[in-house]
Amino acid sequence: MRKYWGYAVALVLLYGWFSATLGAGVLVLLSAATFFYALFQAPVWCCAETRGKNFCHNNASGILMGCHLREHRWQKFKMLARKSSWGRLFRRLCSGFHGVATSFSALGAMISAVAAVITLALGR
Repeated sequence: MRKYWGYAVALVLLYGWFSATLGAGVLVLLSAATFFYALFQAPVWCCAETRGKNFCHNNASGILMGCHLREHRWQKFKMLARKSSWGRLFRRLCSGFHGVATSFSALGAMISAVAAVITLALGR
């Protein structure tokens, strides 16, 4: 369970939005925790490009981090920097269940954070 704590936080976040029992500040904190978990700690495949033009199936921590190979970490950052590589990176990330779950968690947490900040700013 220690490895998947971010998904539990995402479920609490989802419950908080639909039950309206949690305040906007708590929703912002839960959204940020889920977002950073997806970016830096969630168990996913590395997905960096190998010499054979395939993608790496080593385990990685988070969408932005590569596997144990130092060059793979830099490759993922380079793919994020180049707009032409975004589609290829997203397809690779969504090739497995963990990648899909992590990508949607990150996207949902980002949208949730923006909505919670707006709600907090409006004072509702």
